[in-house]
Amino acid sequence: MIHPYRNVYKRRARFFCHVPAKAGQLFFLSVLLAAGCVQAQDAPKAFVLDDFEGLIISDPKGTIDAGAGNGSSVAVSADKENKKSGEQSLKIDYDAVSGGYIWVARGFNLDVKGADRWTKKPQDIPWQSYGALSFYLYGTASGMRMAFDVKDAGGEMFRFMVTDDTKGWKQVVCPFDQFFPRGDWQPPTADVNGTLDFPVMSFQFEPIAIAKGTIDVDDVALEPLN
Repeated sequence: MIHPYRNVYKRRARFFCHVPAKAGQLFFLSVLLAAGCVQAQDAPKAFVLDDFEGLIISDPKGTIDAGAGNGSSVAVSADKENKKSGEQSLKIDYDAVSGGYIWVARGFNLDVKGADRWTKKPQDIPWQSYGALSFYLYGTASGMRMAFDVKDAGGEMFRFMVTDDTKGWKQVVCPFDQFFPRGDWQPPTADVNGTLDFPVMSFQFEPIAIAKGTIDVDDVALEPLN
């Protein structure tokens, strides 16, 4: 049986046989360049996951899952005067005492269901194309240490440590391979396996004791692999 595309292959072969060597090289070079352009266009770009626009309300029916315990306290609000982009940033007033704890969280599968204000749902993000989370921090160079935690697909908490060492806005980049499992606490229902399993479902900020002050955060984003 004759393959239906046999004559096409023959004509294509005769064409390339009659193409001068230099012209053939230029042809294949153009093909490679075109392929490179397609790959460059398809390469993922950083995109903002949460810009903290809209209502900022911290209660069971609000838009931020925030709280504190054992003597620590926290309050969140929209800062319309000091923002990195858009109309506002997220202001966090904190008082972290010894033995206390704080959390300010956004994302999915949280106790506050209205905190799921990301620009994309976790399952719609090609996580394999990204290598880090980032956010902008407006600090006072206080030296305060803050944990940036994420909760993975199995509910396990992972941590990245940040220091307030700059006055003004600073972008903080948190590579996924530098997160480590939280050793002080894990949710009772978490699948604790020590591996950051994607998709990430939520993130949270936690000023570490002993510290008291105010910070602003804005534009939590995903950064592509280098």
